[in-house]
Amino acid sequence: MKKKAFGVVYALLMLFILSACSTENVVTNKSEPEVSVSTTVKPLTKKEFSNVETSELTNPSREAFRSVRMILTLRGTDSLSDIQVKLPHYREAFNNIKDDQQIRYWFGSGADEEQENKNIYTREFVLYMKGLNDKQIKEILATGKIKTSWVLKDTKTKVQAEFDADENIEFEAK
Repeated sequence: MKKKAFGVVYALLMLFILSACSTENVVTNKSEPEVSVSTTVKPLTKKEFSNVETSELTNPSREAFRSVRMILTLRGTDSLSDIQVKLPHYREAFNNIKDDQQIRYWFGSGADEEQENKNIYTREFVLYMKGLNDKQIKEILATGKIKTSWVLKDTKTKVQAEFDADENIEFEAK
């Protein structure tokens, strides 16, 4: 009986020692950032519409315009270096819709914000929607890919990732 108890204790001790001496870097799994992508398409406010140049349009209305906001958030950036993010530009895609001679992409802007252990990349643009529906907008947004890369500080490994721009898209009501 003592031999069995000694054998069990010895086996558990060896298992503990071997686990502690493991060369696998357990922290590596936590060094991967959490990535989220969201896109919101919503009507313009009266104030936003007042800033839109509409002189080229016949009977322009606020209801024919939408604001598109795309946000990529990287959480866990303290363990990363050389972060690169490329968000798609949609001017050409929206202005070259087949059989449509209409300028759709009106204007846009972007911002990159670094916070503690988190980076936020935002692109916004105003879209002239007259004659388009939500499905067509989503299809055009799907043509763009968000490309990212970073280097893990602990292993010096370069990681590249690509995300669909139409992932988590929300159309807000008029």
